[in-house]
Amino acid sequence: ELQARQSTFVSSKILDREGNVLYEVTDPHGGRRTYVPLERMSPWVAKATIATEDRDFYLHPGFDPVAIVRALYYNFSERRLVSGASTIPQQLARNLLLSPEERLQDTAWRKIKEVVLATELTRTYPKDTILEIYLNEIYYGNLAYGIQAAAETYFETDASDLTLAQAAFLAGLPQSPATYDPFGGGHDLALARHRVVLGLMVEAGYIDQGQAEAAAAEILAYRFKIPRLDLAIAPHFVVYVRQTLEATYGPEALYRGTSLHVY
Repeated sequence: ELQARQSTFVSSKILDREGNVLYEVTDPHGGRRTYVPLERMSPWVAKATIATEDRDFYLHPGFDPVAIVRALYYNFSERRLVSGASTIPQQLARNLLLSPEERLQDTAWRKIKEVVLATELTRTYPKDTILEIYLNEIYYGNLAYGIQAAAETYFETDASDLTLAQAAFLAGLPQSPATYDPFGGGHDLALARHRVVLGLMVEAGYIDQGQAEAAAAEILAYRFKIPRLDLAIAPHFVVYVRQTLEATYGPEALYRGTSLHVY
């Protein structure tokens, strides 16, 4: 069922005769999304995402007991958690196979169900297929679903052309897209998150410290172009509400069709 449950919305692009995008029509109930196969993504995308979200992605059976213990340790010691306990298969199982109501439940039963489904997904599908679907489903903020839309939104480039610095920056956004929004008040937080992701890539052995420093400098010098947003009325308050809801319920609650009533 995994492939059948993927998001059905995609962006429709109107091109001129030379292939330049003139206008992009997006689903008002979804956002920007263009599906791309894993082999058409920059190799840095997979490396940055795996280092950030699931370092042992290609080794574990769908869930990672070590990551769960590590998350409990960080929580117990009140240190900052920079990568979660949920593996990529677990996140995919939660987003595609659980109901909107179940996704919001913070219960042991939901986690058990998530682990069982993730284990079954890993048994049924190749890891590269799981990673490809994940990278095309995940929300990167500013109505960008999937790595291709994210590459276009933040760097005006193709997913296949993302540099190490750009891929690492994007890998840090899904944890809380509104908080790390470089177009809004989250610019400095996004830069700090970028450095965390680069540090995780160094720890995972994907890059060395020199590459991490060069990538951090590249993004520090980059000037993000603010997209047009229809937030003429109280834009700062709207961003604040989004950040608060994401912190409380998680980004999926806002962008996966879940109905929330907040007063």
